[in-house]
Amino acid sequence: MKNLLRLASCIFVLLSAVSAFSQTTFCPDDPPRNSFLADSPWPTYHRNNYAQSSTCIPGPRPGDSLIIGAKTNIRGGTSPWVYLSDRYPNGQRVLYYSNSTHVFKFVDNGTDLVTADSLRIDFDPITSFGWNFLLTNHKVWYTYDPKYDPSQGEYPRLFKLTDADTTDPLSDIIVLDTLNLQGFTPENIQGFNLNYLGQIMYNSTANDSLGYATVGVIDANFNILDTLNYPTAPGEIVHHNAFPIDEDNSMYVVTTHRLIKFAWDGTDLSREWQANYDFVLDGPTGSFAEGSGTTPTLMGFGLGNDQLIVVADGHADNNLVAFWRELPPGWTGVPGMDLRFADSIRIPLASSFSNIFQSIENSPTVRGYDVGIAQFNGFLGYDCNNIKGVQKITWDTAADSFFVAWTNGQVNMNGVLNYSAGSNLVYCSGKEADCNYYYYGVNWTTGNLDFRVLLGPEGTFTDDPYYDAGNNNLIDEDGSIYFSGGASLVKVEVAQRAVAATAPEEFHLHLYPNPARDVLRFTVEGAAVESVRLYDLQGQERGQFGPGTEAISVGALAAGMYLLRIETDRGSVTRRWVRG
Repeated sequence: MKNLLRLASCIFVLLSAVSAFSQTTFCPDDPPRNSFLADSPWPTYHRNNYAQSSTCIPGPRPGDSLIIGAKTNIRGGTSPWVYLSDRYPNGQRVLYYSNSTHVFKFVDNGTDLVTADSLRIDFDPITSFGWNFLLTNHKVWYTYDPKYDPSQGEYPRLFKLTDADTTDPLSDIIVLDTLNLQGFTPENIQGFNLNYLGQIMYNSTANDSLGYATVGVIDANFNILDTLNYPTAPGEIVHHNAFPIDEDNSMYVVTTHRLIKFAWDGTDLSREWQANYDFVLDGPTGSFAEGSGTTPTLMGFGLGNDQLIVVADGHADNNLVAFWRELPPGWTGVPGMDLRFADSIRIPLASSFSNIFQSIENSPTVRGYDVGIAQFNGFLGYDCNNIKGVQKITWDTAADSFFVAWTNGQVNMNGVLNYSAGSNLVYCSGKEADCNYYYYGVNWTTGNLDFRVLLGPEGTFTDDPYYDAGNNNLIDEDGSIYFSGGASLVKVEVAQRAVAATAPEEFHLHLYPNPARDVLRFTVEGAAVESVRLYDLQGQERGQFGPGTEAISVGALAAGMYLLRIETDRGSVTRRWVRG
């Protein structure tokens, strides 16, 4: 059977390799790239170390011909995270998936999603869910079994995995090493992420009897480099969310009481600062409602630009909250708030629906200084008549405050949103009153629903192909989207681009940095620049530049939003940018 799969895979690769190799997995306006992550369109949860869940790769567009496919009945249930590998010598990628009992490697052969191999790591799917996994370069990845029962001699384990043959996408999975976490204090590790040195950073749950929680660093060979116990208050919950890591190898952990920055200098971990904030207040306190429901998301990078962390709180009326990673010159703080607190804004379409869950559980999606965030309806299945709402909120770099750019109260997008700058759409799935799941593309500029495609009917909780609570949606280079359902892997395939979409797809504009303070740079792929014009939002021309321009000085402009219009030999494109 594997030989037949190899033949099908090779035929598919030969047909697509030329166009695939012309794509890039790194966008010019991305935050700094972690070279230890796989060279992949989607190598980690929320796509990058900043946890932004956005990309420049174009996804499906209105009018595209789409095919919906699903691999169902996956042993061990669902996984909220699906990653794409770096390329094999034949140009192909594989999909990695880790659920409560197994790790899987799937191959998309152009016709079907087939299982290249699976490996069982946990025999207790009821009490432990090993959803954390990391994908590094050179076909090495890590997964986690959190089962903890000292009475039975069972302790959490971290697995280092690879292919038996790293040149063959259909090769078996093998275990390179196992780290038994017996003796860790506390032993119940919560989450992992990969820093810019290729090391694994982790955080633990809080141990109320000991009064502290732990963060630590492990190298690629499973040597413990350092650990740091930090005090926690009685009842403080520190384990509900993942955490981002910046290019200086600092990690940001949100608890029910505060946001904490832990710094790593390569030798020692330290708690550099904390920002106190009551993430619960008057919000729900049920079994899955634990303060902030969202992974902190980093916003802004580069000298002179606002550098923030955004997170949703768990209040009855949810807020999007921003904290300063770098305090701006002259910042004196907001009265009554921690100095690191930058601003908060009520999320307009966030409504409490249960004391068990938070209204906002899926993390913010960030591109530049724009934030997409959606109402949540529950992990354990949810009603067909659900609460709808998705919105975009923008950080004003001049005013140091948020404003609501748009709201759409007609769409339920229940997973982690995925924004594509290449198609200017934000994607996700949701359920409607007819109890069918649909896949949506919402316009990032206007908030309008640009396309809607039927996925299929709901099923049972354990066998629901399109179940969408908390999953990620990744975009491959061909524009197709993959996400995990209930014990399934779903593909929204772009079978044919709409005629109206082919002209813009012939060339791509990338602006960086955006926002810019002194110089705005841009590249145009696939076309020659003939002229560049700069406008303010009142339509007044603020500058005109000739052929071949790749950078313009903007330091004399007032802070605010502008439009850049570029004429090329293949058409024109207009893009917003912010003078910071």
